[in-house]
Amino acid sequence: MNYNNKALKILLNYSLLNPEKTLEEDFQYAKTAGYMFDKIEQTHNEAIENAITELKQCSKRFTVDLFLASLSNQHLDWRSGLPVYVIMKQFPIHDFKSDFISCEICGNNPDSLVDLTFVNKIRFGIGGIISGNIYDFSFILQQHNKLPHVKPTKKDFDIFKFIIEIIRNAETNDTPSKVQKKIGKIKGFKSNEEQRKALLETLGFCSILETEEHKGFLHQFINLGLAPRSRHSSDWLYPVDWWKGKDGINEDALKYWFGEYEELQDLFM
Repeated sequence: MNYNNKALKILLNYSLLNPEKTLEEDFQYAKTAGYMFDKIEQTHNEAIENAITELKQCSKRFTVDLFLASLSNQHLDWRSGLPVYVIMKQFPIHDFKSDFISCEICGNNPDSLVDLTFVNKIRFGIGGIISGNIYDFSFILQQHNKLPHVKPTKKDFDIFKFIIEIIRNAETNDTPSKVQKKIGKIKGFKSNEEQRKALLETLGFCSILETEEHKGFLHQFINLGLAPRSRHSSDWLYPVDWWKGKDGINEDALKYWFGEYEELQDLFM
């Protein structure tokens, strides 16, 4: 599956704060190619309903296959579905409930003017998520379900095994920041710091990288907007924000998400 490189470049140059910097003719070109979108108005309840509908059409194997298949070829949009899938599997179906501005259950606003182009830029540019925004999740799952079912290659499996090996061998006080730098040295794994950060955060959502006190989403839902931070200045998402090398890997969670692959069985021996 090849990208439209011209449309992708226009998308990745899009500015959330200065959308007018994108020329109208460029926007229309990328929109026609399926990379950029008009903004939409959506309510909290509509976003949840849409996200749940998309979730029901999505399978674990399809999502994990695409996540793995993205590792060797930089198809970051293939990687973006897993964090949303993991979180939505535990997401409580509910109507908006609040005495203030945001929903007390999920932390989202009652309605939103959703910049779908910016959300798509995150999909293609980072390969993960930047918040627990249900408006983003609804769109990400919709786009995820339009992707082809791509199987991981030997190179993908090898890269993933290197990632897990680096995490398992982390020093006691290694932080996620130190681990992502080590991962960046894996041969054949083209990535930047932001993309590696998103990947480790995804492993956190999967409960593979968590702590005794700060758990991932395998068995529970956490409102990311209210989740505690390890320090005020941290820009890592929960729970990997709290993780250190001494916490190791939740082997049960690793096996739950990746244990069905014969090519990865040596990870569990």
